[in-house]
Parts: sequence; structure tokens; C-alpha cells
Amino acid sequence: MSDKLKEIDKQLADTLNDNPKQKVAFLEGLDFSQENINEFVKDVPREAINEISESSSIVIANIQYLKKLGIDNYQEAFLRFYNMFLIEPATFDDIFSKYDSDDLIEKLEKNIAIMEHL
Repeated sequence: MSDKLKEIDKQLADTLNDNPKQKVAFLEGLDFSQENINEFVKDVPREAINEISESSSIVIANIQYLKKLGIDNYQEAFLRFYNMFLIEPATFDDIFSKYDSDDLIEKLEKNIAIMEHL
């Protein structure tokens, strides 16, 4: 079988199997590594993957907000607290904007776990 046919066959199989990696492939555009994505889909329940996929524009907006804020470990934040990234962007912004941004960035970079207490 030619390489092209193998690729088409693989894509069809992935579609038929409802491949969770494809559902969160948009994370690659946000600088997530393939390794991070693989671990994420392995550890996160399928229902959550589906919700993230269906709400990808919200997730993207919230990740971009953290990037714009200057939080360098935004990937770790998403991988650990993905449910927070399903919050409407205006509400997400409200959560973070009530803190001094420099202080918040410093604290999040030292210990991302504080994110669940915001």
C-alpha cells in the first residue's frame, strides 16, 4: 500500500475511532508539544476531551489571555486545570484581573497549584 493510501486509511480509522488527539489538535497551534497532548488525552476523561473540543474557541481565548498576561507556564496551567479554561472568557478575565498582574505572574510561575484557589 502506498504511503498516501496508508495515511488516508489512518485518518479514516482515527475518524471512526473518534480519536481524542484530533479533538485537541488545536493545542498544537498554542505551542503545546505532541508529548503534552498525548499525555493529556491519556489522563483526561473522554467527556472532558469532548467538552474541550466543543468549546475550543473558549479554551483558545483563555489560553491566549494567560499568554498575553505574561504567564509563561500557561501550558502547565491548562494541563492541570483544564476545567478552568472552559469558563467564559469574560469571567476568566475577571478571575485574573482582580490581582496585581506582576504579583500574580510571579506566584503562578513559582507554584501553578495556586491557580485552583483564584
